[in-house]
Amino acid sequence: MKYNLLKLTLISCILISTTALLNAQDGSAKATEKEKEGPTLRFNGLGRTILAQTAIDGNILDSDTTAAESLTDGEFLLDLVVNATPNKNAEVQGILRLRNEFGGFFGAGMSVEVRELWARGIILNAVKYRVGDMDVAMTPYTLFSPEEEGSINEAAIFAPQREVFHYEQFYTDDNTRRLQGGKLDFGLDFTQGLEDMEVSAFIARIRGTDFFTTPTRFVSGGHAKFSTPVLVDSLGLKADFGLNIVHTFDDLKSGEATTGIRNTIYTFDFDVTIMDNKDLAVHLKGEVGQSNLELKADSVSIFEEDDSFLDIGAEVTFKPQKLRLSAGFIDNGPDFFSIGAQSKRIDYVADKTYYNRLGLDDAVRTPTLFDLSRDRALYTFRLSDQLMAYDPRYSNTLPYGQATPNRRGFRFGAMYGETEGPIEASLNGALLEEIRGQGTFELKSFTLVRAAANLNIHKFANWKNKLRLTVGYQYEQTTRGGVDVEQVDLTSNLIDLGLEVEVFSKFELLLGAKQLTSEGTEYVPQLSGFNDVQDFPALFVADDTETLIGAGFKYEFREGIYLTLQYQTFSGELGTERSDDYDFNQFFIIYNMNF
Repeated sequence: MKYNLLKLTLISCILISTTALLNAQDGSAKATEKEKEGPTLRFNGLGRTILAQTAIDGNILDSDTTAAESLTDGEFLLDLVVNATPNKNAEVQGILRLRNEFGGFFGAGMSVEVRELWARGIILNAVKYRVGDMDVAMTPYTLFSPEEEGSINEAAIFAPQREVFHYEQFYTDDNTRRLQGGKLDFGLDFTQGLEDMEVSAFIARIRGTDFFTTPTRFVSGGHAKFSTPVLVDSLGLKADFGLNIVHTFDDLKSGEATTGIRNTIYTFDFDVTIMDNKDLAVHLKGEVGQSNLELKADSVSIFEEDDSFLDIGAEVTFKPQKLRLSAGFIDNGPDFFSIGAQSKRIDYVADKTYYNRLGLDDAVRTPTLFDLSRDRALYTFRLSDQLMAYDPRYSNTLPYGQATPNRRGFRFGAMYGETEGPIEASLNGALLEEIRGQGTFELKSFTLVRAAANLNIHKFANWKNKLRLTVGYQYEQTTRGGVDVEQVDLTSNLIDLGLEVEVFSKFELLLGAKQLTSEGTEYVPQLSGFNDVQDFPALFVADDTETLIGAGFKYEFREGIYLTLQYQTFSGELGTERSDDYDFNQFFIIYNMNF
């Protein structure tokens, strides 16, 4: 497989040097005190250049002579952010996107679109409002975007690609969901009993109508959060608690649709500080609630089911030792359903950008570590009205995050160190079991262990330049007894390794590796529209080893502006028949500028 690296590099450098690049996602540019006195208009944004060459090799090409052995693609993108504050109580912002695909000249392959548009302000110096695009997160059981699979303390070399699809899909570190609608927030202070209360309410449209069989779909909800003053000074005893509701519904008056769903979740969450002093903090945390799922036809209910969940635990922090321990119990009912919390980031049935179909039968290729760390086409921020497909090799214990239904058991966790300290480590996991069997009275048992550590070697040696080793590991086992046809035994191991070497100021050599091994059998159910088991496809058999290795460099001109050049190689040994094995090799350049 030949790579014309010199040619691609020269083209990239020329394009980088002649392309203006800019960045912002949802935040606005900060105004100076002088600007706040009157109307202002500011510009910021994001600019990005990506060029990639991907090649395939391996046994699978012996049966597939039509597959292109090498693909070259890329894009040049400018998100221009225009932010205006007509007065001190109002602000509007829009993002205009200009994008051109690699190889598109004289306007070919070019697109212009509005990526974001919103307005916000304050009414009577008391109520905050926002209309248009907005990011909303509540609790892990109501409205929440759980993390994607395929990484545990991922190496820095894979971060630039992950940042791209996080930006494209509006993912944030706060697990928010991107919605379009309106939102109100206000707070109250009390003189006795309670200390304060915060109230938030929103409504958004998450699907438009086709004016025939598909009705408009909305999601609405909000929360009321309460805090008490310190009740016992010697202990630091206090409590924070809240009431939450999220309601997703179809408007049957839009178009000709006659059937639609209703999904409502009510929850109560709390965080009771039992003790908090300079050496020790003890918290009791949890959330309990109920869901309701209903199908209506001409405003008449034709199907309805309810279920509940309970998640309660304790957390102890030993402050001088920089150690935090936690343990808890969860009981998520088999019919508990929350559209806003259980919708996954990864759509495993979406078409992949690279080699979507391969082999003699031109079969759809199963997503791999290569795809999960690179292909933005697999990721979505849309809300699904039924439990989405998942791959048990990557996540089988909690494939839908903390709100995964039909799970009961214990969870645990430990964290040591602090960010950017010499050592930062974590360990967490769960020992769970099904509440209701799927296709049998036998119950599956799940064991999950996740460990991560950052070793900042330069802190120990008192070096000026960074030298960091990152490690991540996930072990997962699923078992079920019974007769032969009922038995399940699937074991998976996922390893993440990374090394960052700062050769000189802001210039880093990056190395990273991922490996997934999965072996055993499992039955993955096919669900109907109301999350009931409809069928079981053929027995899921895994005998797989996937390995992704990357090497490259990153030069950061200043914060938010960097250039990275990388080479990655992937090998997949999938199934017992090695005739379907294949390898990917990819060389790419990313230039990113934020201001």
